[in-house]
Amino acid sequence: MDFNRRYDIRWETLDIIIRGKSAIDASTGFQLRTAEEVDRFVGSYGYDLSNPIESAELYGNFHESLSFIRKNFLHPENPDGLKLEVPRKIVELVDVRELFLMASFSLPGQNQDPAGTMMRNFACAILKVMHTISHIDKDIRSHYFAECQKQIFDRYYRVIHRDADGQLHLGEGEDRIDLVAFETKPKKSRDSTLLKLLHKPENVAEDIFDRVGLRFVTHTPLDAIRVLKFLKDRMILMPPNIKPSRSRNSLLDFGAFEAAWREASDKWERREWNNERAEQFLQAGSRYPNQDPDNPHSSKFYRAIQFTCRQLVKFRNPLHDEIRELKAHVKAMDGAQESPAAKALMDRVERVDLKLAPREFRFFYPYEVQLMDKASAEENERGRSAHSEYKKAQVQTALRRVMGALVDVARA
Repeated sequence: MDFNRRYDIRWETLDIIIRGKSAIDASTGFQLRTAEEVDRFVGSYGYDLSNPIESAELYGNFHESLSFIRKNFLHPENPDGLKLEVPRKIVELVDVRELFLMASFSLPGQNQDPAGTMMRNFACAILKVMHTISHIDKDIRSHYFAECQKQIFDRYYRVIHRDADGQLHLGEGEDRIDLVAFETKPKKSRDSTLLKLLHKPENVAEDIFDRVGLRFVTHTPLDAIRVLKFLKDRMILMPPNIKPSRSRNSLLDFGAFEAAWREASDKWERREWNNERAEQFLQAGSRYPNQDPDNPHSSKFYRAIQFTCRQLVKFRNPLHDEIRELKAHVKAMDGAQESPAAKALMDRVERVDLKLAPREFRFFYPYEVQLMDKASAEENERGRSAHSEYKKAQVQTALRRVMGALVDVARA
């Protein structure tokens, strides 16, 4: 074997495997020369193109990807999108294999001229979105979303109250904490999920941690700490189930707060300060920090505490009971031993292993909690860090990653 064959290295592939680069940021396309090579590649990815159902699913993903790109990345559906037309050859495509060949400059009649390059770049962009759609559709947890959402929210709803005057509050009696708002996040739209994944380096559905979300808006930053203490003390929030890498704080200067807490506690224990004086001092020591956000799409003015917790979700599998009842019914059938058909049915049902249909499903499901004070909430919603600006920035990041070289073409 000669040197070139032994060391013909695609450096971009090594970047993806070894150096943490995302496949969504790849720019060199594929190296698939024939339909047979495409079949092998797609088969190794997980789809059997000889299976009509799987082939149709992939073709459906192609059409969804095309619609998504037009809606979010191209003018005029997105006023800030690229002023480009999808090549007619792609629009009229009927065999997904051709998309991979286009991305490899291998489609019959495709040359490495501007038209062929445009076709190849659009094919790559569509395949990136198709890849993301596949991960969304194959996330097994999505089938149980409604039940996960219900079980998580129920733990919090039990301690949220509204009094006769309409005041929202957490807890009762001495533990009561007045709230400005308590909100639960609705299910993300499919486009929102796609956009979120397309701007994330990991680009897999398991890495979306805020499908289920809760938000507490308190009157002061200090009240946000009281909310955390309440949830921890009532074991509604379990610290061992927090995902450490997802915790963020831009609401409270913890260094200043801890120093104020230690002084207030010391003065109170020595009876130099009463409850009111100690709390006033702690309130004064609860100030905003000076720090830049980790998320490039978040405004530096965004103020919140947010973290991801995981809850063990449990729910009964209805299929288990159905199989048990079927087994009992078949055993009780009159004349089962005399009838060959009934006996065959009985043997078949008896072979069904209930281990494959467990009585209960149990798994940890992530959810995000946000806490902010009233002033921060107002700034976050309508000020310099408005959510609409966040979404625009997110779309532009996804656009640049997915469309790649087409961005330069459109803006030339």
